[in-house]
Amino acid sequence: MTWTRWAVALSGWVALAVTQLPETSPLRRAIVVLFLLLCPGLAATLLWGREVFVRGAGPARLLEGAVLVVGGSLSLTALAAEALFLSNAFTLTRALLVLAALSSLLVLASALRGRLHHEHRALASED
Repeated sequence: MTWTRWAVALSGWVALAVTQLPETSPLRRAIVVLFLLLCPGLAATLLWGREVFVRGAGPARLLEGAVLVVGGSLSLTALAAEALFLSNAFTLTRALLVLAALSSLLVLASALRGRLHHEHRALASED
């Protein structure tokens, strides 16, 4: 896995650990907000929208990727929060736990998909 995948996979767990800081801590707020705005969507984009982040892409492609990441993050956050609200189990810690686990699973799935894709290409080139 690349360092980007490791960072995304671990970011949710860092945000979850930061919830132990006092509620008024600016560091706690900044880390949690950054995680909620970026990481779940980035994990999903690494799995399903990998062509968005191609090296040498122009500024329009990077802007498209940024909008996709933020939109995906907000959507996944809203879905997790709604599910927890409907089950009368919503807390910040539970929401972060669900999103951290989801982000980690999406990153691991993208790594496996990439590995399988490379193995398939290697087998196809041998024929």
